Amino acid sequence: MRRRKVPLAERVDALAQAVDLARGRLRPEVVQHAATALERVRERAALSAEHTVVAVAGATGVGKSSVFNALAGSDLARTGTMRPTTSHAMALVSEVADLSAGSTALLEWLGVPDRHERPVTAASPDGLILLDLPDHDSVVAEHRERADHITDRADLLVWVTSPQKYADDVLHTRYLKPLAGSDTRVVVLLNQSDRLSPDQARECREDLERLVRADGVDARVLTGSALDGDGMDSLAQDVARAVRSRETARLRATGEVATAARSLLGELPSLVEGAAAAQHAREHLVEVLEEAAGIPRVVDAVGAATVRDAARATGWPPTRWIQRFRSDPLRTLGLRGGSGGESGGARTEADPATDVPRRTSLPPATPQSRAKVTSATRAYVHAAASALPPAWGDAVSARVVSGAADLADSLDQEIARGVSVQRPAWWRWVGTVQWVLMLTLLAGLAWLLALAVIDFLQLPQWPVPVLSLGEVRWPWPSLLAIGGAVLGIALAALARLAARRSAARRMRQVRARLRRAVERHASDRVLAVVDGELAASEALRTAAVRAGA
Repeated sequence: MRRRKVPLAERVDALAQAVDLARGRLRPEVVQHAATALERVRERAALSAEHTVVAVAGATGVGKSSVFNALAGSDLARTGTMRPTTSHAMALVSEVADLSAGSTALLEWLGVPDRHERPVTAASPDGLILLDLPDHDSVVAEHRERADHITDRADLLVWVTSPQKYADDVLHTRYLKPLAGSDTRVVVLLNQSDRLSPDQARECREDLERLVRADGVDARVLTGSALDGDGMDSLAQDVARAVRSRETARLRATGEVATAARSLLGELPSLVEGAAAAQHAREHLVEVLEEAAGIPRVVDAVGAATVRDAARATGWPPTRWIQRFRSDPLRTLGLRGGSGGESGGARTEADPATDVPRRTSLPPATPQSRAKVTSATRAYVHAAASALPPAWGDAVSARVVSGAADLADSLDQEIARGVSVQRPAWWRWVGTVQWVLMLTLLAGLAWLLALAVIDFLQLPQWPVPVLSLGEVRWPWPSLLAIGGAVLGIALAALARLAARRSAARRMRQVRARLRRAVERHASDRVLAVVDGELAASEALRTAAVRAGA
């Protein structure tokens, strides 16, 4: 199944998105290079699509202007062999009358003041703008800058070289290699072949083709001589075909966008399988934050407070008062609201004067715990940001670590909001039963006391009802007193066991709630920052891939 070609407009939009995402994240010089390419492509797209800019470029003494004159069919450009004779670019324009506005705008954009007209012919098709550039190795820096300005914007490049200069490092390193992998149309002409024998010309051409292939440029290599006209017809045909196709400008823009996109992609590390390591580091960070914030201590306090409150509510009434002498773990940590512990709530009340929750009495994070938080934060960023370039990852790490420095202490109010001790309904029912059993015990003791007083005063004896169980006979006063005490103590013991199980369940609930609070609080300062940068990296990668598809 053939994939749909991505239109140039979509590529440009994708590159613009990639450049915006890359600013401040990738190396400035790479981003600036891509932004400059994007600007050139947009500027060229806003100009005439009916014209093709063909630039004849080369070094001093290679016969560049002579090749231009051969293509123009007249001696428009001055020629020389020892020094640069072209200080400004010269344009030869072939077009029908209604296209003149488009060519004028293009030449102004290219900075070409010298313009000549040529009638439209088969060798000079409609829409041709042929340029003779200053020498790219001119001793005058201004001349080189003018030549580079146009070579960066021309639709078709005709590089002219000679047997003496075809291996020049500047030509290959500075001009041809940057075009590797792009769709820019390039023709390389080995001029002055009339100075070589046929065998020498063939050897030079083969060596030049090898060098061009090594540059990674898909260029057509020709051999010719502007002096005797050899090879000029073939070059002119290549130029004419490129102009008639009306595709050269689009291909050049597509290639420039793709090259810029690849430069951005080259800054991003290859995708790695680090999800498991990142998740492990994330969980470790949350655990370290829990410990630094004192959450294990809070959870233990909730369990102890639950057992204590249950004993006060369901214990045997004669011994409940002992619980009053035991410290309240939640009150010690400043987590018990209200004036006492019977309200059943442990949420921190708001200060009426400020409407700000009171702080807990948890001690601040120790230097050791702060160091653990910093270390765990760095480990998480390192694991999660493995898909980011080193400089980008370091910037994220510095930002996150500075934000996480006081994270443990800032969790204080989250802890206060997340802690509560509930009073299950069964506490009330058990407490009621305990008082009933206590009244039963007191009734039995009062009855026994009354019988003892009657016996002591030698008064007539009251008949005492007896519960007969086979051969065993239980007087009701003794049965009430003993039964009330035994059942009350037994019920208190069972209630204590149930309270421990309830406390364990409550500890799990509070721990889960506080863990969610830690994750939520840490997300704003650590996790969300990293996740946001990873999302930006993925969006950057996707946009660059689409731009360079």
